[in-house]
Amino acid sequence: MKVRDINDLLVINHYWQDADGELWGDFADPMENVRNSFTAYRKRKNYMTSGEIRELRHNLGLSVREFAYILGIGSSSLTQIENNQRVQAKYQEILFEAARNDYNSHHQLPDNWRNDFEKPLASAFDNSPTYSPTNDLYTTKSLDADPQSFGKSGELGGAA
Repeated sequence: MKVRDINDLLVINHYWQDADGELWGDFADPMENVRNSFTAYRKRKNYMTSGEIRELRHNLGLSVREFAYILGIGSSSLTQIENNQRVQAKYQEILFEAARNDYNSHHQLPDNWRNDFEKPLASAFDNSPTYSPTNDLYTTKSLDADPQSFGKSGELGGAA
């Protein structure tokens, strides 16, 4: 079987055969054979298993969103990897291994891995709207637009 970059992966799949000789997968667990392929691939590549990745995240006391953000990967990708619905890419495996090594050495991630996550998200956007609870009005910071790009009635000119 071929999985990613391995053409000769030996995977034992589970099927049942009906009276006409047609092979069927398990309707109650249609991802069974895919998971078997992912497990065999990880074993051959010496990658962390989905359970090891989830356990590492739990040991670090991080949510999926936090761990994904710190590593710089999508939270949906991390969820799929942890649920054995997707195999991690090599760069993701390197990140998981680095996090595991730091956890094994210090029982936490280095401070510089967490610093960016702990900043408030709104501060990352200079032009984010602000809310004032006293007058229930939203205001948006100035975009410093070029006044010549607007027409007399306030519409955008030909540049739009």
